[in-house]
Amino acid sequence: MKPVISVILTAWMRPQYLEEQVERVLNQTVPPHEIILWYNAPPKKMGWIERKQLVSFKNEQRVKKIICDYNFGIIPRFTLASCLEGEYVCIFDDDTMPGERWFENCLQYVDAEKTLCGTIGLRYLSRTELKTEKPRMGWEGMNEQIAFVDLVGHSWFFRREWARFFWDEEPALRSFGEDIHFCAMLQRHGIRAACPPHPAGDRSLWGSVKPERGVDRVAISCSEDRSADYWKVVKAEMDRGYKPVLL
Repeated sequence: MKPVISVILTAWMRPQYLEEQVERVLNQTVPPHEIILWYNAPPKKMGWIERKQLVSFKNEQRVKKIICDYNFGIIPRFTLASCLEGEYVCIFDDDTMPGERWFENCLQYVDAEKTLCGTIGLRYLSRTELKTEKPRMGWEGMNEQIAFVDLVGHSWFFRREWARFFWDEEPALRSFGEDIHFCAMLQRHGIRAACPPHPAGDRSLWGSVKPERGVDRVAISCSEDRSADYWKVVKAEMDRGYKPVLL
């Protein structure tokens, strides 16, 4: 039986990428059952044409839209996951453009290894300061084999029933660090985080074939110095029992 996959896309300040992202999701070798677009209202400085791109685009009839007149931030998409029809859910940041075999890649590991799959992954090297392994796993490190990490980002592929674990405890912050929090909550239930293979010679398996889009001027992690917020979230999760794989 074909796997049933629900996809959650989020939109805010990158409307120019939405049409391509939808097309890439629809062109997966294991196609999605449904696509839901969570549209957070962009700042007023964005004009009518840019807003229109979020509701009128190629293949838009194949997308279920949740259009908000308020920016509810990054957390609601993880809550929404529990409401969907798929056996599996894949959430994408709006800068993430999957290769055509990304779902196929994740499906090889999500159940066999009981792991959340993502396209970029961090491993911490210290319990007292913000220090991580370089390069990151995923499209940056181009790991040839599955790599288990402390958190994954940019794309999250998981079994739908795991979404409920997000609210085992309140996140340390509501505006940042949802990736760290989700991985920490899953770890309590024996669910790991990993980057499936991202081989240099086969980008069709990658979770994002255009990673440079994740470091533009509107990226949450790049728009200001978030190191203090980042460490606050990591430390809070470690204090609650989060165990990094290398420590």
